[in-house]
Amino acid sequence: MINIEKFIKTRKSLGLSQTDLCHGVCTQSTLSKFENNGQVPSFKILKQLCDRMNISIADIMMTSKESAMAQKMFDADFCFITYDYEQIRKLLKQVNPKKLADRQDELHYNYLAGQLALDGDHDDVSALYYFNAILTTPNLKANNIYRLLALKGCSQVYASQNDLDKASYYFDQILPQIKKVEIKDSLTQLQVMSVLTAAGEFYGNIKQYSHADDLLNYAYQVASGHHAVYFVARVLLQLAVNDLAQGRPKQLARQHASDAMAFARLNHNEVVLEKGRELLDQLQAG
Repeated sequence: MINIEKFIKTRKSLGLSQTDLCHGVCTQSTLSKFENNGQVPSFKILKQLCDRMNISIADIMMTSKESAMAQKMFDADFCFITYDYEQIRKLLKQVNPKKLADRQDELHYNYLAGQLALDGDHDDVSALYYFNAILTTPNLKANNIYRLLALKGCSQVYASQNDLDKASYYFDQILPQIKKVEIKDSLTQLQVMSVLTAAGEFYGNIKQYSHADDLLNYAYQVASGHHAVYFVARVLLQLAVNDLAQGRPKQLARQHASDAMAFARLNHNEVVLEKGRELLDQLQAG
């Protein structure tokens, strides 16, 4: 993995602007996407940029220890799908946040620590501390995925306290940005799905079904387009709840619920399986 933060620090220490560095090598847009969004350019372009700064590509590669910590955080993200908080806790204990050299990794750690504090420990104060550490990061773009994840986390804190005005304040900031996130790898896809699912569930719970259905259907579209099933069980279950609440044909709600349970079995998601059974029983009784 490439240490983008080290690349940026090297460029700035040489007094080079993005325009200076990329002139004759690539567009500024290419360099900006690399530095701000982690979209790595071709090997040829990256080598030319490094040559211009008199460093080698090896100089900006993460050490094996740094890469191992990044992998543990990557693994922790997936554990949220099945609510495996103990495993998340074990993984994060193996990550030293003071030794994370890349800003994206720092943001990633703060998100995971905040979400674990919220969902696993029910510690709202600690959760808000970690989420606000992300939201107060300088020069963070509006559609940065970690900003959106932090907004989601703050919303969930206030929703858990039944303060729906504050929860809506944060979720409403997500709406115009989430579809602007470029899904460039499996981690970003997982994180986008997490935001869409949580927001879709929230808007469904407060009966703002147009927002809920739009977000959930987009989540399903993302999952289908990238051939992955992260959070699809929860997406389909919420669609079934929305179907029932809006008086749509019961057959549609039943299909969504049944499909949700099928994906839940695939992911060993007992929470969705139980809720799916309850919903199908409700449909059968009705």
